[in-house]
Amino acid sequence: MISIVFLCVSLLGASYHSVPGTTLVPLSLVATLVFATFLNVYSLWRFSNEHRAFDQAFRNTDCEFSSMFRYVLDGILIADDAGNCLDANPAAAAILRLSQGELIGKSISCFFINDDAFARGWCSFLRNKNRRGRARLVGQDGRRLYVDFSATANYLPGRHLLILCDATERTRAELSLRRSEERFQHMADNIQEVFWTMDADTREVTYVNRAYAILTGHTIESLRAKPSSYRELIHPEDRIRVLSRLHEVASSGSIDEEFRFVRADGVVRWVWAKGFPVPSHGITRWFVGTAQDITSRKQAVMQIAEHLDAAELARAEAEALRKSTLALSQNLKMDSVLDTLLQCISDLVPYDVATILLVEDASNLMVAREAPRVEPRRIGLTVAASANVFLERILFEQRSVLLRDVARDTEWRDAQPLDRFRSWLGVPIIAAGNVLGILSLGAYAPATFASEHLRLAKSLAVAAAVAITNARVHERAEIYASELQLNLDQLRDTQLALKHAECKISRRAHT
Repeated sequence: MISIVFLCVSLLGASYHSVPGTTLVPLSLVATLVFATFLNVYSLWRFSNEHRAFDQAFRNTDCEFSSMFRYVLDGILIADDAGNCLDANPAAAAILRLSQGELIGKSISCFFINDDAFARGWCSFLRNKNRRGRARLVGQDGRRLYVDFSATANYLPGRHLLILCDATERTRAELSLRRSEERFQHMADNIQEVFWTMDADTREVTYVNRAYAILTGHTIESLRAKPSSYRELIHPEDRIRVLSRLHEVASSGSIDEEFRFVRADGVVRWVWAKGFPVPSHGITRWFVGTAQDITSRKQAVMQIAEHLDAAELARAEAEALRKSTLALSQNLKMDSVLDTLLQCISDLVPYDVATILLVEDASNLMVAREAPRVEPRRIGLTVAASANVFLERILFEQRSVLLRDVARDTEWRDAQPLDRFRSWLGVPIIAAGNVLGILSLGAYAPATFASEHLRLAKSLAVAAAVAITNARVHERAEIYASELQLNLDQLRDTQLALKHAECKISRRAHT
């Protein structure tokens, strides 16, 4: 272009100036040719330098690509449309357990367990152009392996790129972890104890097994929605104690508490919770533990305690009755027996007034003893059984009577010595089928006596009946002995008088 410009300038100069055209034109042509030659040489030199630079850059890029292709840790495969390997790097050969030369030209399908599955997947890959995932392969040595792959179809026409990453160890670790989790979950879902984990900072539950729903009646979803809702289940009387122990786990090292909780249906049950902190790098982040329903055990323990208390009470009662029976049998005098009976009943049954009524005849009773003694004294007072309908029932039906509140019984009538009572207990004293008397116990407050008191009074009445019978026999024996002694004294006096008379008669006969 520059040469043409110089040529045009020369021609114009030849036309308008005085220089002869025959001389100026050749010189311009020569100059133009020289300059054009110079420009061409310069262009060739510059093009040569650029070509060498581009060639060196291409060589560097090719060397870099080759290095990456050879030394990258992930396997690279180049396959054709049929799935045959056209090229592969050493990492791909190492992953598939064969040499690089053996791999080139080999069908990728031979590394898959199921050829049909590979064919379907390969066709899908060619249609979709891209695919990622994890595949289960069989190496050349027969070992099972897992690879994560990323594939691109037709990066060049009929050429497909596959990048493989050996995930065998990671997959086996994941499978082992999954199996371990499945075993744990299977165990956790089929035991009665509650497994729980808790955040050490917030004290919120992060995991529980299915036993939580069975134990509490609340769903696991409700606990997940509100991780601190377990606190509301603890019985109000135990809540402060349990939560304070829970806040001390990090310092104390464990929690081991038995407490009550309230189920969703309102039933109160007992639970035994155990837990301990799990340190990580010197910091406690989690608490883990178990919770077990121990209601049956607690009930059994309470029943055993109740039975032991009942056995101890029965033993004490038996001992008291034995001592009472022994005390009643030690003295055969009626006054002593009645006083002992009142003393013994006071050790077994609480009362305000105790009265012993002895039968005088078919319808009358006599106050034989009363404790405490009241003024005026009523000992010796005769009471008609008809004065109180309950006295008649005891006397004629020979059955004990317990009135927890006499004010609620319309048949009750105040009559001495059964006046001013609110609670009353009457027991017949029976011997040989006959009522000897009535043991009357009264209290000024209602609901003082219970069935247990009636049972104790009836037990003592049996021993009292024997003692009273023995006392009466003893009294009669004493009376008979006194009469016999009187008769013997009279007979002795008569015998002495006869002897004295005989002596007088004998002396008169001699004189």
